[in-house]
Amino acid sequence: MKVYVMTSDRYLDALRPFAYLFNHYWSPDQPVVVCGFTPPSFSLPDNFSFLSLGDFADYPINRWSDAWIKLLSLIPDDPAIFMLDDYWLIRPVYKEAVKMLYDYCKQFRYVARMDLTGDRLHAGGAALYDKCGHLELVWSDPDSQYHMSTMAGIWNPHNLKRVLIPGETPWQVELQGTPRLRLLRQEMIVLGSKEWPVRHTLAFRGGDNQKLLLDEIDPADVAEMTRLELLAPWGVTP
Repeated sequence: MKVYVMTSDRYLDALRPFAYLFNHYWSPDQPVVVCGFTPPSFSLPDNFSFLSLGDFADYPINRWSDAWIKLLSLIPDDPAIFMLDDYWLIRPVYKEAVKMLYDYCKQFRYVARMDLTGDRLHAGGAALYDKCGHLELVWSDPDSQYHMSTMAGIWNPHNLKRVLIPGETPWQVELQGTPRLRLLRQEMIVLGSKEWPVRHTLAFRGGDNQKLLLDEIDPADVAEMTRLELLAPWGVTP
């Protein structure tokens, strides 16, 4: 089970807090592949590797989806967890649930995405769908907003390739990708679970990588990251 984290040259500083909180709340044994352009000048933990998708100049924000499409051409069609670099974990990950949901996606290939957060649970029209062991699965109404959400989730790459198109920003992928995914409702579905196994904050809003939001992060974590100077790029120093 691989976790792929998408980043860009403008957001490389976000990787150090991301990695710290990931290993603290998930596991230093969980493999993570950071997918970006220019490798960071700093070291990442041993369970993190870096995959360059090309030159940053070739992927401006309005071609963000092109980078995701490129990544999908380089990895197997097995289900994979996708996250963004500002999805900083704030609670211990329910790892048993993640593994069970991952195995469910491997078995049922018509699942386009398995939401690992509470995004689909609290979306309009969500309904109880099935059981996965002791986990309760919820079905995302294709007519709901952000049916194509990029919040942390397990994607089937084969299905994702059918929905992504070149030339879109991250926000267009979600907003304009939703009706494209909706048109495939007879062939694939989006699920989540009532257990909400992964809880993360959005460290930035609206693409502003200078406006750091720490209100959802445990103050003890903020203090430790400050001590380690992981937040220094945003002026948070000891």
